[in-house]
Amino acid sequence: MRRVIALAAAVALSAATLTAQQTAPAAPAAAEPSQEAAAADENWKPDEIKNLTVLPKETSVDDVMKIMKAWNTALNVQCVFCHVGSVGKPLSTFDFASDNKKRKETSRVMLRATMDMNEKFKTIGDEPPEVSCATCHKRSRHVDDKLPAEAPTEH
Repeated sequence: MRRVIALAAAVALSAATLTAQQTAPAAPAAAEPSQEAAAADENWKPDEIKNLTVLPKETSVDDVMKIMKAWNTALNVQCVFCHVGSVGKPLSTFDFASDNKKRKETSRVMLRATMDMNEKFKTIGDEPPEVSCATCHKRSRHVDDKLPAEAPTEH
């Protein structure tokens, strides 16, 4: 549980420092939801969390929502990137428990790797490095695995 709390803290810190804005394609003016309706959907949360396989089953709904929003920010994606639903539809219509998207399993593998690295890094000095989704993704769904053109200069 301590690892999850540390991970949640790292994710929350990432979310606090990153303020990604996700925009949906513009719809005709008459079909646009009111700002009040959009805010209500943004704050929607399920009554219970189903199908947790990496995060502990006792993780609260509020904590899961904070973690998911931080991941949205770190990867600059919307919920539909990993979950079954339709862009522009209310979150209450999504099937968050479904495993029908391969990206969901990919995120689980990455979360396990992140948790494992953070556990191993605990042994490094007084202030061990902490890894989060944003460490590699930097607000992109794709990780930049190319080296810079030139090596950094020594100081």
